[in-house]
Amino acid sequence: MNDTASEFQTTKELTDKYLLDLFNRYPVAFRYGVNELLFDQNNKQYIDFLSGVAVTNLGHSDPDIIEAIRTQIDKLMHTSNWFYSEEASKLAELLILNTFPGKVFLCNSGTEATEAAFKLARAYAEQKQIHDPVIISLHKSFHGRSVSGISLTGQKKLHTGFGRLLDGIEFVSPNNEEELVAAFERFAGRVVAFIAEPIIGESGIIPLTHGYMNLARELTLENEALLILDEIQTGFGRTGTMFAFETFGFSPDIMMLAKGLGSGFPIGALVVAEKYQDVLAKGTHGTTFGGNHLGAAIAYETIRIIQTRDILANVNSCSEIALSRLHQIKDKLKIVKEIRGKGLHIGVELTIPSRQVAELCLEKGLIVNATGDTVIRIMPALTISTQYLNEGLDILESVLTHFQNQ
Repeated sequence: MNDTASEFQTTKELTDKYLLDLFNRYPVAFRYGVNELLFDQNNKQYIDFLSGVAVTNLGHSDPDIIEAIRTQIDKLMHTSNWFYSEEASKLAELLILNTFPGKVFLCNSGTEATEAAFKLARAYAEQKQIHDPVIISLHKSFHGRSVSGISLTGQKKLHTGFGRLLDGIEFVSPNNEEELVAAFERFAGRVVAFIAEPIIGESGIIPLTHGYMNLARELTLENEALLILDEIQTGFGRTGTMFAFETFGFSPDIMMLAKGLGSGFPIGALVVAEKYQDVLAKGTHGTTFGGNHLGAAIAYETIRIIQTRDILANVNSCSEIALSRLHQIKDKLKIVKEIRGKGLHIGVELTIPSRQVAELCLEKGLIVNATGDTVIRIMPALTISTQYLNEGLDILESVLTHFQNQ
């Protein structure tokens, strides 16, 4: 066994021995990355079409992000939310200027942003004296791994094994307008919120239509209910605009953010519209690490980069290339059932299990995500070059052709 193989084996053995066995890991450990490329312990190169699950939107080792980290570490990393923070205040201002008027709660992850949104919805119900409040969510949705998160998630496979989940959550089918209207009618006077991802991610990239979302906005306004958007995965340029809601013609009341906000550093945020910014009073919610000096500085720099470089233009031009090529592949290969998505948030639905496709892609130097059992999820860095985008699509096409010919 050579030194690099031995090094990976040691990493695997330590992982198996000391980390809880919760993830179905692929057999690779990465050592470093440069923009859209990752390199493993053998220095093998991979084109990254996963971006840490839509997290490293600016690619790996962006020099401006690294400089922001160094600058902030030299000054201060953490104090606590018992004190004012220049970095947190500037980040909150930047988020509001790029979303809608209101206030921000900074936390550590998308799951924590979801928990804050859930508590805000419950507090809103208490203020309205709704004793049996109902939150309407979507089948196939995903909103995190906490108890409130899986309670809001429309996937039964994530509900089992944890006893009774939280009450007062009803599910409807995505893009089914009749079901949505019927749910608001059935629970008239009790609906406190409607929650949705603009593009359902984990179940295989399912975009919600503009008509459906505008109907949801109309129904929530009529029923004085909150419209909560989960932009944890779609935010910060992933779909070709800074936030996916910008294409709907309205802003939500509550929005959860994370993933791409920190360029790999854990940070999340809840954006709350002015009308509801006082629902959670002092002492009703909090966080130890959320919005610390380092995280806020990184997030601020992340947004600044998206605003000052041609990031969104690159997303949209690369999206055209990717979608065009994927539709060409679909026309050639019967195992490709459907292409869905927007920007660089793309799903390739197959007629075969997607895990085996992802495994062979990995062997050939391409990182893709197998999700929804039969869907390959494509989420490269928003800064990806056309060269590596096409090279990655070449690998994917060769792998799909291999399975087509079996």
